Amino acid sequence: MNVAIFTDNDFDKINGVTTTLTAALRYAPASQRLRVYTAATLGVDTPEYLAVRSLGMPIPFYRDMRMYLPRLFEFVARAKKDRIDVIHLTTPGPIGLAALFVAWRLRLPIVGSFHTDLAAYASTLSGSARLGSVMREYMRWPYGKCVKILAPSAHTRQLLIDAKTDPAKVDLWQRGVDTSLFSPAKRSQALRDSWHVSSRRPALLYVGRVSREKQLLTLPAVQDRLHALGVEHRFVIAGGGPLLSELQKRMPDAIFTGPLSREAVAQVFASSDLFVFPSRTDTAGNVVLEAQASGLPVVISGTGGPRENMVAGRTGTVCHQVDADEWTSAIAGILRDEARHNEMRVAARQYALTRTWELAMQPLYRTYLDVHMRGATATPSDARHATAHGI
Repeated sequence: MNVAIFTDNDFDKINGVTTTLTAALRYAPASQRLRVYTAATLGVDTPEYLAVRSLGMPIPFYRDMRMYLPRLFEFVARAKKDRIDVIHLTTPGPIGLAALFVAWRLRLPIVGSFHTDLAAYASTLSGSARLGSVMREYMRWPYGKCVKILAPSAHTRQLLIDAKTDPAKVDLWQRGVDTSLFSPAKRSQALRDSWHVSSRRPALLYVGRVSREKQLLTLPAVQDRLHALGVEHRFVIAGGGPLLSELQKRMPDAIFTGPLSREAVAQVFASSDLFVFPSRTDTAGNVVLEAQASGLPVVISGTGGPRENMVAGRTGTVCHQVDADEWTSAIAGILRDEARHNEMRVAARQYALTRTWELAMQPLYRTYLDVHMRGATATPSDARHATAHGI
């Protein structure tokens, strides 16, 4: 069986989507041949990855990222050549529309996976609730074409159902973590020394896009309150984005690493003491699992998917409010209790070891097989290939 995975994220980017799709390629069973289809400024053509050279333009409200105009007939030709059996749509964006076009032209079934709540992003970044509502209505169209939709968390699954998606079509596909790459063994004393942190002045880490939808403007207020309480600390912000310059002005004592390679991120995780993730819009939050795999307790929002990737009270703390007081109290409570902090570090690593990518990927591969078999039952395989590939 051959599967084409369509994504707007080329693999030059490091984010939750590319991390997940890289794992999908890595752990695919021998009976399933997966290939990522995307668009980029420079073309790439390998057995597992196709980036069609395309014209790009900045994304509204997020100008340091780009979207690409898909070359529809090029994608159709490539899918024919690859003898694709199942289309996997991971985005409602331009490349997602290309996936719909290819599926229509070749009469192929579509599996959808939901990764980013673009409606929440649109609302937060534009300041317009109406724009968010329009985006949510739009997203019903491409996902409505899917035979099955995979959600990364129960929260996201309910979000889709509340948006009038048939519950029978939506299954759960949780995320995993590479516990060899993300490990306490990657801890670097040299890196900690360069940050001027120690057991008396712990490093509080955030990893991800530095953007407004991550609720990062909570952090300057948390920093000020911790200082007022006499809790020594230093924030480390790893990543880039449109909010970077504002945060640098408001948090002059923090470390800003900018974008990093995955290996460098793993070292940053392991060299920190506590992970702080205030985002209320994430559907999964891979970084929450990566932090715990690195031996970090996590302090996260009670809204969104990350809550389902930790054990409240054992591997970290959940904050249900937006205001900085609850976040300050949660962080201070862990840092002031050394025994509790150490217990959480151990528990976080143990929990992450149960969330490997090998286990996490099984629902995806089962869905591919199920959708493919439904198609094979409806139309004999040889006849369908003959129709789809012009034989």
